[in-house]
Amino acid sequence: MKFREQQSRHELAQLMLVKWGASSDTGTLRVQNEDSFLAEEKIFVVADGMGGHNAGEVASAMAIKMLAEAQANGISDASQLAKVIEQINHSIFHAAANQTDQRGMGTTLAVLALTPNETTNEVSAAVANIGDSRTYLFRNDEFRQVSVDHSYVQDLVSEGLITREEARTHARRNIVTRALGIEPSVAVDTWTLPLITGDRYVLCSDGLVDEVTDEAIEKCVKQKIEPQKVADQLVALANANGGRDNITVIIVDVIADGANSPAATSVSPKTKLKKKSLVKKLVLSGAIAITAVVAIVLLSSFLRSGYFVAYENSKSDARVLIYRGKSFLWVSPTIEADSTLTREDLSLGLAREIVAQPSFSSSADARDYVNQIRDVVEQTKP
Repeated sequence: MKFREQQSRHELAQLMLVKWGASSDTGTLRVQNEDSFLAEEKIFVVADGMGGHNAGEVASAMAIKMLAEAQANGISDASQLAKVIEQINHSIFHAAANQTDQRGMGTTLAVLALTPNETTNEVSAAVANIGDSRTYLFRNDEFRQVSVDHSYVQDLVSEGLITREEARTHARRNIVTRALGIEPSVAVDTWTLPLITGDRYVLCSDGLVDEVTDEAIEKCVKQKIEPQKVADQLVALANANGGRDNITVIIVDVIADGANSPAATSVSPKTKLKKKSLVKKLVLSGAIAITAVVAIVLLSSFLRSGYFVAYENSKSDARVLIYRGKSFLWVSPTIEADSTLTREDLSLGLAREIVAQPSFSSSADARDYVNQIRDVVEQTKP
C-alpha cells in the first residue's frame, strides 16, 4: 500500500520558500511499512523503524509525532533540533524498557527543518541525522550526500577498507551503529545550510539507496519536474530493482532564498553579498567544528566498554552470539557467550532486531535478552 503527501498550499512567513512531494511504500517483500515520514510547512522527516513485534513501526511513529509537536512550538536552530531529538531518544528508550514486546525497538532519522535566524532575519535549513537514512542536496548542478551514515559499512568506507559501491552489496550493509531509542543517550549529527533558490533536497530511507545507485538517484533528481513526480519515480525505481525493504522518499525544492523572506530587512545588493559571504564562512566554520566533535564522539563510542548481541556471520544458519567491546582499527570485539539460537530460528522481526546489534551495559543484561528471545522462539514452535 502506498501513502502519498502532496505539497502544501500554506505559506511560511507569508511567502512559500519550499514546495515538496513525498512517497512511501512497503516494497515488494515486506508485509508492513515500518517507515514513517513527516512533510509539512517547516519540517521534513524520514524515520526507518527497527525491532520485533511491530515495535519498529511504534518507534518511528513516536519520533514523527514528537518532532511534529516540537516544530509546532518552534525550532530555532540546529542546536535546538539536536536537543529535541535527544529528548525523543530518551522517550523511545524508556518506552521500550517498560514494554517487553517493544524492547530493543529503535529508529533511524533524517530531518530537514526550516529555522529562522532572529539576528539576520533569514531562514536556514537545519539538517539532522541518526542511522543510515540519508539527506542529499542537489545544488548548482552538483549532487552530494549531506548526512553521514552511522553504519558498519560506512565505517569500513571511512577507513578505506571498501568502496562506496562495495558497501551497497556488502553482507552487513544493514547494520547500523547508531539509532534512536537503542541507548539512553545518543549523539546527533547536525548541519546548518543556507536556503538557495534552485536547491533540491532528498530525504530517504535505506530502502531506496540499497536498491538504487547514487548516480541513478541523481539522474532522477536533476529532472525539472514537480517534486512529487520525482519522489514517485524513485520509489518505483527501488521497487523495480527488488524492493526488498520499505521505501520512503521526500523531495524538497527551494523556490525562494531564505534571505528573501518578508521578515528580512531591505538592504543594498552590496550588503547582501557581504552577509551571504559571512554566512558561508560561519557555515564552513560550523561544519569543521561539528566534524571534530563527531570524530571525538565516535572515538569515545568505539572505545567504551559494553556488550552487544549479533550474528557470527552473514549466513542463514549463523549463530546468535554475545560480544564484548567495539571494533576500532585493529581491535575487534571478543565473544562473551555463545547460544543455541541461529538466524533461521528467528521470525523476520526478531531477525531484524539482531541485525541492529542491540547493546547492553552488562553481560547479565545481554544474557537476559538472549534468553527472552529463546523463550519467544520456543513458545512459537509448532
